[in-house]
Amino acid sequence: MYNKSVVLLVALFLLWSVSDVLAQDSHDGHEHGNEQEVQDEHADCDHGHEQLEESDLHDDHSESDDHDDHSDHEGDELTVELTPDAVKLAGITFSKVKHGRIGRTVELPGEIGFNEDRLAHIVPRFAGIVLRVNCRVGDYIEKGMVVAVVESNESMNSYSITAPISGWVIERHLTLGEFVSEENSIFVIADLSTVWVNLAVYPKDANRIKKGKTAIIKSIGTGSTTTGTIEYVTPIIDPRTRSLTARITLPNPDNVWRPGSFVQATITTEAGRESLVVEKNAVQYLDGESVVFVADGPNKFRPVVVVTGDIDANYTQITMGLNEGTKYVSTGAFELKAKIVTSNLDAHAGHGH
Repeated sequence: MYNKSVVLLVALFLLWSVSDVLAQDSHDGHEHGNEQEVQDEHADCDHGHEQLEESDLHDDHSESDDHDDHSDHEGDELTVELTPDAVKLAGITFSKVKHGRIGRTVELPGEIGFNEDRLAHIVPRFAGIVLRVNCRVGDYIEKGMVVAVVESNESMNSYSITAPISGWVIERHLTLGEFVSEENSIFVIADLSTVWVNLAVYPKDANRIKKGKTAIIKSIGTGSTTTGTIEYVTPIIDPRTRSLTARITLPNPDNVWRPGSFVQATITTEAGRESLVVEKNAVQYLDGESVVFVADGPNKFRPVVVVTGDIDANYTQITMGLNEGTKYVSTGAFELKAKIVTSNLDAHAGHGH
């Protein structure tokens, strides 16, 4: 009985020891498995991060290449190439950057008027009844032509009235059978071979506008342009307009300058300091910058960004961007600018923007 109890206790002890060892091994194995999984996950993360970085580098490189290609494309767009026929059609001419003086200018509004020294008011010598009228308003008559016949109330004899000058009939104040007197004109005749340009000079410019100054005169509406010299400035201010009047006499053989039409006159009043200049129409505005076109090969033209200064009626001062003697497009620059603008619009339309 005693031996069986001992054997049972030993068996229970051995069973407990084996169970404890197996449990410890299972726990260690589980921890080892977790550590391996963590390491594997970390390795996968590192590997994925490396792949992401390589992908980013690849994408960045692609974007950079695309940007460089786009920049090159933009540079190509700014160079205009025309056929020889297109160059002629655009009227492109060249000049060279030179030294010159930009004058200070004043722009004055004005109106074409009759040359009042070449107006004729025709008045009857004797009062009487109109027997005949030979011309109407708008007719051109020669000096010495009979314009009317009147029967004198005093002598009851008829007499002829002749034109004292050649010109256009601009007023008529008689009809057949009407009584006319020697106190009122019956015709006004205007010689339009010359006309007056009457310019309004406001007080702020009065001291700068003087007799002898040259003016560039442009017709509002027709665009006709000519030059003239100021020959008279009124000494007093008109109380109605609060301005002086500067007068220029223009030749008008073809009746281009019509009385009653409006003009704008540009007058250079003083010269500035000497500097580099280009012709005024050579400077164009492209993408918010002032540019001048220069030759970039046979029938190729490239815009050069410039910094401009003072401007007068003919020239623009160049303070930066061009050197003396540089050959530039003096006529046709606007057409070149239009070519670039329309080309860019077509390119954007093609990209679906």
